[in-house]
Amino acid sequence: MSYVRKKPIRFHMPGHKGKGIPVEKRGFFINENIHKWDVTEIYGLDNLHEPSGPIKYSQERLAKLYGADLSFFLVNGASSGIEAILMSCLRPNKKIILPRTCHKSIVYGIIMSGALPVYIIPEWDENLKTYTQVSLEKVKKAFCKNPGITAALFVNPTYLGFCPDIRLARKITNKYKSILLVDEAHGPHFAFSHKLPKSAGQINADAWVQSPHKMLCSLTQSAWMHMKGCMIDPERLRQSINLVTTTSPSYILMASLDRTREIMEKRGKQLVEKALSMSESTRRKINAHTPFYCIGSEVKGDAFIHDIDLSRLVVNVSCAGYTGFEVERLLRKKFNISAEYADNSNICFLVTFCNSPKEMKKLVYALSKFKKKKVLRQPSLHFTRLTQKALSPREAFFSDGEWVLLKYCTGLIVQKPIVVYPPGVPCLMPGEIIEEEHIEMVQQLLNCGISCEGLRDGKVLVTKKG
Repeated sequence: MSYVRKKPIRFHMPGHKGKGIPVEKRGFFINENIHKWDVTEIYGLDNLHEPSGPIKYSQERLAKLYGADLSFFLVNGASSGIEAILMSCLRPNKKIILPRTCHKSIVYGIIMSGALPVYIIPEWDENLKTYTQVSLEKVKKAFCKNPGITAALFVNPTYLGFCPDIRLARKITNKYKSILLVDEAHGPHFAFSHKLPKSAGQINADAWVQSPHKMLCSLTQSAWMHMKGCMIDPERLRQSINLVTTTSPSYILMASLDRTREIMEKRGKQLVEKALSMSESTRRKINAHTPFYCIGSEVKGDAFIHDIDLSRLVVNVSCAGYTGFEVERLLRKKFNISAEYADNSNICFLVTFCNSPKEMKKLVYALSKFKKKKVLRQPSLHFTRLTQKALSPREAFFSDGEWVLLKYCTGLIVQKPIVVYPPGVPCLMPGEIIEEEHIEMVQQLLNCGISCEGLRDGKVLVTKKG
């Protein structure tokens, strides 16, 4: 409650920025007594697990909006959608190509399905000190080295807005008769502007998951999923969704999804254009009036970045002698501005149509107050090669485990992933063998103040010997 009372300027998710949904004067339920909207599967309100009435109708309208054959409301977040599509199209010991920097929900879906991951390390941008996208040449090689791969999953966009060439990815998966899955959690707005990267639906992906609460205006934990074509059995997908969905789905979350769907159906292009206009103007001002560098379309083609989400502002601050953590803390304490993400070199601000020009002006003003310092040499916290695997993620998960101090873990096998959060990317996956360089990297992350899920009192959960 103290955070809300401070009335911070929000450049983080959820996309509604705490302002409700900007619709006609009849208002939005979140501005009223929320308890009266908290209902259950009574007559006339349909059933999310077997929709035949208003929920079915809303999902059909959603599918039409995104160019899908079928769409589904999700009340357990995009994570549940990722888990569902992986369980619906994979079987134990079947292989799937994944970026090594995938979200932890993908790892959990791999554990549930029993599939075997074929990891590809994305390219590393040494200037920005961050991973970008996977090389599609490496994807082709992975298909050649692993005959019979069932699926390939791409992230469009990454947390910092970098996109692969998903049109080419579609051609590659078609060639190998493989399923194309897309984690589009951060890209539900792509379909509403030609200035933005291609959406998965526009290139006929087989299934994709989106988080409208991130970049649109539904409530946190609400999401939706789409499928197209005949590569995935729709009935199996429905069963998989039910498997990972609460039996008491929130009608408040579903109502926020439907209202967001309605808004984007009526005014999506106009609203996304507003967000893009604010972002583009602010990007120019940051680059002109602050010591920092806000990345833009000029990075296309670098480090396998095919396209970029220009609605988010990714500001490199290391070029002016700061860390992202330092800038994030000062913005929060001195200017009451909250960013979405910070790392050693960058800070990220999420901009949606619920932000205002006044807020953008305050952001530029705050950043302009920083003075350039001596540039510090930042460590490159990244892996240059794939980690050796001893067990599949599922085998590791179901093994007996024990907690061991991180410094004594060399040669042991990870049972519980160690996840950098945000953005939720595992630096050590279940089944991988811990090496000395992993221990050093995790320690460096902790020294930088980065949160690492999976550690408990400096200990790692590893599989028991013997």
